Amino acid sequence: MLAASRTLSVCNGKRALLAAPRSAAIQAVRTRKLAPARSIQSVAQTDRDTITRLLYSIGTKREVERYLRIFSSSSDTNQPAKFAVIKVGGAVLDQIDELALSLSFLYRVGLYPVVLHGAGPQLNSIIESEGIVPDYIDGIRVTDAKTLGIARRVFLEENLKLVGALEKLGTRARPITSGVFTADYLEKDKYGLVGKITKIDKRPIEASIRAGALPILTSLAESESG
Repeated sequence: MLAASRTLSVCNGKRALLAAPRSAAIQAVRTRKLAPARSIQSVAQTDRDTITRLLYSIGTKREVERYLRIFSSSSDTNQPAKFAVIKVGGAVLDQIDELALSLSFLYRVGLYPVVLHGAGPQLNSIIESEGIVPDYIDGIRVTDAKTLGIARRVFLEENLKLVGALEKLGTRARPITSGVFTADYLEKDKYGLVGKITKIDKRPIEASIRAGALPILTSLAESESG
């Protein structure tokens, strides 16, 4: 079922954060090659060192040190990594190259993005082409079985596009399209197959992180019965 959400995309805020170092970081991000699993940590450290030098070249020492203090993971392996859960709206997925570059940059400087994306505009385009008029109540999409079936296909396609865009930049990513969110019906008679989250299984996310890959999740959930 579709997981109900009133959350606005925060991706634009992250992109604004990256606006200053963007042009300088592009080359560092795009020239990185995929590394064997055993050398991921050393490559990541090299990336951070490179981007730190780039930041110093375009900002004041105080600005750069503050940025790195907030967003860089500690070099002490006993310290927990820093994470950011980033909600990406479907409209932002239409700018997928910019999005992948921003996420890759965050990863290079030590912030681990856990990405949760929608695909509303893409879904609307498909269902309208099939003669279905989207229906909303209280800002929530009313979802029947046919719409949900289309949504599963569209969300998977958009998920794989983002994973592919990240991989092209040398940033390992893993598609996670099910198995994380369990939901119960929000109000079935009113909204149809729309759910409210009742349980989260972190294991797929943790497995992705242990493998050195960014978790890319869709906003789809299963009920207890599947």
